Amino acid sequence: MEGLIAEMIVLPLVRLLYSYQTTDLFDESFQYSEGLKPIPNGNPSVLVSVPERAFLELVSDVGKGQTLEEVQNILVTMRSLRAPVLHMFMQHCTRIKVLKLARTLGEDSGFDWGKDLQQYVDQRSQGKRWSNKMNDVRITLKP
Repeated sequence: MEGLIAEMIVLPLVRLLYSYQTTDLFDESFQYSEGLKPIPNGNPSVLVSVPERAFLELVSDVGKGQTLEEVQNILVTMRSLRAPVLHMFMQHCTRIKVLKLARTLGEDSGFDWGKDLQQYVDQRSQGKRWSNKMNDVRITLKP
């Protein structure tokens, strides 16, 4: 057999970084599965967050696994968040840091979904600023 050529495909070793977070973002009346959907054309048992829920999850991770700059860079691609869906998630969100940071990022984005988010901060906040030092950076969010 003349001309037989063996090809070897070498795939690089891929390492996936992940973390498991157990902090509750939403109140007890909110169903945990709300906003979790199967990946299109994928395994139906693998669920991912809809963009609006993913935004709040990402914001909640600022200072833990994400920097504010990383979230701001991702935010540029989130032009099409659905305001009514985001509002539903914010209505049930119990974490004041997440509400205030989502409000601030939404206002600063100039996107339509970023309007009228102060009402959710007002519902949970006691009119105090939120401040925390994370990785040598202080983040202070207005009331």
